[in-house]
Amino acid sequence: MNADLMSTIEAIQQQTDNAGILEIMYDAIEDYGFERFIISGLPDRGMDVRPFVLLSGWNDEWYERYTSLGYVHLDPVARNCFSTTLPFDWSDAPFDREADLPARRVMEEARDFGMDEGFCVPIHMEGGMQGVVSLVGDTSELDDKSRLELHMLALYAHGQLRFLNTRRTDLVPRRAITSREGEVLKWVAAGKTASEIAAIAGLSQRTVNQHCENAQKRLGTNNRVHTVVEAIRHKLIAL
Repeated sequence: MNADLMSTIEAIQQQTDNAGILEIMYDAIEDYGFERFIISGLPDRGMDVRPFVLLSGWNDEWYERYTSLGYVHLDPVARNCFSTTLPFDWSDAPFDREADLPARRVMEEARDFGMDEGFCVPIHMEGGMQGVVSLVGDTSELDDKSRLELHMLALYAHGQLRFLNTRRTDLVPRRAITSREGEVLKWVAAGKTASEIAAIAGLSQRTVNQHCENAQKRLGTNNRVHTVVEAIRHKLIAL
């Protein structure tokens, strides 16, 4: 894992309030060319998004307009989070500009606030809850490595904010992963493929994949990146 990214993750973990994470996130996303962000849950149709917002680094005027007018239910970027587990550019969120006039209005108004481009990380949590980390800025220079790093940063920040906003007594205990699952996840965090991990650990590629799937089930995650982030966040593995 990138050393700077690991330092940022450790810094987020040490924060005890949202203000500290807000400052760290501003600094972290600036390194990738982004200016503003929002971290939130996504409500069901018709529900107010404001109770779900974990941290906003948006322009205050746009935040008030977006949340008070229920734009989250019209926003094609937010809607696309229910259809994919993978990060995507705002421009890749599908909608019919001619037929879906409400979605078009949201995107055009966002552009008026200097928010015409961005990068979105869908968050899929246990229990079927949905969330999002959305970054404002130009994505044209992002390479695959940067996108992966932003994916991990987003998952970790979202998870830590949920932790800070939930009473410890209400948290669902995490089942410990096995030592072999932890070993495999460490190599995943280091960027190794399943075949490379198999060669290093003396396992079959099928067994490596099974360990990843088992750890994913234990931690209530839905992909390997999220599994690694949760394992680090809960101190089940150390890098």
